[in-house]
Amino acid sequence: MPKNCYQSFGQGQAARINYPLRSGRYKLEELMWAFRSYRETLGLVRDCVTGKSRNTLLGACVISDKHVWLKRLPLDIANCLGYNLLPGLRALKLEGAQDVDIKYPAIERECLELLDRLERVRKLIKNNINLEYHHMKRGGSLLEPLIDDALDITRQALGVH
Repeated sequence: MPKNCYQSFGQGQAARINYPLRSGRYKLEELMWAFRSYRETLGLVRDCVTGKSRNTLLGACVISDKHVWLKRLPLDIANCLGYNLLPGLRALKLEGAQDVDIKYPAIERECLELLDRLERVRKLIKNNINLEYHHMKRGGSLLEPLIDDALDITRQALGVH
């Protein structure tokens, strides 16, 4: 298991070398679905933490391991950026997208900036998940903006022609 978001991102990149993409649009669309699923699960966890729901099944986790899922989320997002997003963007060239070389540097930079924020939040909640619960009880989240940023970057990648 990776120790930090940078390792998780690097592991994603390294794993993709063994399984190169021949097309990217489907992988980026799949990634959009995954990030939306993360967001939905986060909302279900928030409902549980705030007492709005008594469900024991919270999307991608159960009530007893919600803290594990939340702590792992930054690592999972980081891995997705390295394994799916950037390779999916590159693979759009194989589908005829001509702007990939022009758009890639900016999207990669956004991914790396998000990676820094993912690592900061991972460190904050690693030893004190109550910090995330505190934000949830106030209607927010430390993790939710990270998911939203990952969705935005994926949308940008899908918009490359």
